[in-house]
Amino acid sequence: MTIIKKLSFLLFFPLVLLLGCAEENPEVFVDELPLPDPFQLSLNLDLVSFQSLQFEKNVILPDVGLNGVIVVKRAENDYAAFERTCPYEPEKDCSIISMNAGQQYLECECGDSFYNLSGYPTNSPSPRKLREYYTSLSGRNLYIDNTIVRSENR
Repeated sequence: MTIIKKLSFLLFFPLVLLLGCAEENPEVFVDELPLPDPFQLSLNLDLVSFQSLQFEKNVILPDVGLNGVIVVKRAENDYAAFERTCPYEPEKDCSIISMNAGQQYLECECGDSFYNLSGYPTNSPSPRKLREYYTSLSGRNLYIDNTIVRSENR
C-alpha cells in the first residue's frame, strides 16, 4: 500500500505544480478596485448636458463610481461606461481615465496606460481591463448602474 501512496504522490505533486504555475490571461485578471456605492442613472441623450456624447464621444459623470465614470460612444447606439480610476496604479492621484484629444482611445492621466474603447489595455503596462459598468439603451435613454460587466459577459 505504501508504494501506491508514493506513486500517487509522485504523480499528483507535479500536476499541482503545473496548475499552480499556469500563466494568467490578462483578459480575466480579477478587478482589484474596491466596490463603489450603488448607483443607477438614466441619461436622456436629448438633453443639452448629455449631447456631448453625440459630438465629443464622451461625457464624465463625476458623482458616481470611485473617481467618476466616463461614458463613451463606441458606435451608433453602442455606449460603454467605465470607472475613471486606472486599474494599473490606482493609488496615484493622477490615476484618472480620460478620453484622448483625438477621441480614439482612453488614457490614464499619469501618462503610461492606454485603453481602447472596449476598455482593453493597448501599448500599456496595465495587465487589467478598465472596470466597465452595465449600460442599456432604450429609445433615447441610456441606463447605467454599478453592476460590473465581466469580459466574458460582453
